[in-house]
Amino acid sequence: MRAILSIREALARRPTIVLWLIAGYYLLAIVLRVLRSDALESDEAEQLIQSQFLLMGYGRQPPFYNWLQYGVIQLIGPSVLALSLVKNLLLFLTCVFYGLAARLVLKDMRLVAIAMLGVVAMPVVSVVAQRDLTHAVATLFSVAVFTYAFLLAIQRPNLGTYLFAGVAVGMGLISKYNFVLVPLAAVLAVLAERDLRNRVLDWRLGAAVAVAALICLPHLFWVLGNLNEATSGTIAAMREDASGDAVNDRIAGLLAMLGALAGGGLPVLGFFLIAFRTALPKAWRATSPWTRIIARTILICLVLVALVVLGFGASNISEKWLSPFLLLVPLYLCLKIEAAGADTTASVERFVLPVSVLALGGIIYLAIGVVIGPMFGRYGKENWPSTPFIQEVIERHGGDKPAYVIATDPYLAGSARTEISDAKVIFTGFTQDQTVTEDEIRGGGLVVWPLDGDATQMPAYLGDFLRQYGIKPEVLVASTLAVPYHYSWRDDRVGFGYAWVPAAASGR
Repeated sequence: MRAILSIREALARRPTIVLWLIAGYYLLAIVLRVLRSDALESDEAEQLIQSQFLLMGYGRQPPFYNWLQYGVIQLIGPSVLALSLVKNLLLFLTCVFYGLAARLVLKDMRLVAIAMLGVVAMPVVSVVAQRDLTHAVATLFSVAVFTYAFLLAIQRPNLGTYLFAGVAVGMGLISKYNFVLVPLAAVLAVLAERDLRNRVLDWRLGAAVAVAALICLPHLFWVLGNLNEATSGTIAAMREDASGDAVNDRIAGLLAMLGALAGGGLPVLGFFLIAFRTALPKAWRATSPWTRIIARTILICLVLVALVVLGFGASNISEKWLSPFLLLVPLYLCLKIEAAGADTTASVERFVLPVSVLALGGIIYLAIGVVIGPMFGRYGKENWPSTPFIQEVIERHGGDKPAYVIATDPYLAGSARTEISDAKVIFTGFTQDQTVTEDEIRGGGLVVWPLDGDATQMPAYLGDFLRQYGIKPEVLVASTLAVPYHYSWRDDRVGFGYAWVPAAASGR
């Protein structure tokens, strides 16, 4: 009890301690992710596969996150640690830049601390991102950096701040395409403020646009040459539940958007109501130039999303898709509270406890769930035994490792990257060029696939894929292996197939 009182007193006296609490939380998140399983989630497997290449484009996602992941893996090698480090460092830096932005427009340091905690209070940050997000995390980071740069340029207009804003926009555009709505909405929001309109109608804005364009130019050239690959996946995801009826699909898309808006925004609003029981309802009528600018930015973003839904017939809008726009909500609420002159004396400690329950509960649940789920026969992606399978196949081969691995499953391909870091890993679902050198061919290879039901033979489509690499599937000896799930209580197993490729099996 005394310790709790000490923490409350420290938060009241020094609200900046919140930043250290957030740093500790993300450090714990890294540790728990490394400890809970060596199996991979979908985005993690994708990053391990794609991090072998430094490209201008990686399918339907822009390359910023991939470049960061590539750099970290070059430094410390492919591993779950490398994956978790990039994600959680970006999330922490999102809070840092968000706090810097808040300091520009808020005088009360308690509200600055609450604004940073408001980022963690978003379910997409504290729950969804800790399970499996990558490019969306980079977008949140880019929005936080842009918010800081944009507010800085408005308050201290000079060439340096405008160029900084341009860098932030360029970085955001190569993080995720929906980021473009944020700077567009911000500019329109400021235009409505007569006293600040000249900040937009300034020649230095052209310099900022030029910097953003230079940053995006290499990826833009790639997009123009790979337009279908860059856009088809996103459009397909937005129309995932489409019925084919244009009207019904658009109505479904708008309803999905409202659901995502409620799922992402209401929890944050609830945390603010806990901290400001009576002050927040009274603050709705309070206003300032900053409350108006942020409110307009959020509203314009949501209107633009609704227009995208109507224009493309999108029937599926997820919470993570709206998260870049909802990220501005905590700052908006803090601005409203300060504009109302509300008492914030005990607000930080009131905010910390419920947010801590959500954030810590999320990462602890993920850590425990991977162990408890198998007790009831429920196995998630992090129970998938792809890594033990790769390890046992190599052990059965006398410890000799292949020079390349061909996998039909992204989780097998990702696990092969972590277990055989020197090998080239080729995933049949990655459509971009994946070459195998003559030295790799001479070193021999390994082909792996998950078994489909009772099948024991190599899938026919895999044989066709192997022929593209000059490998003759008819001379390979297919074997099978059943491996227990991670944390299996009943020895439930997953069947895999594999075949070693001697150098002589290649036609090259």
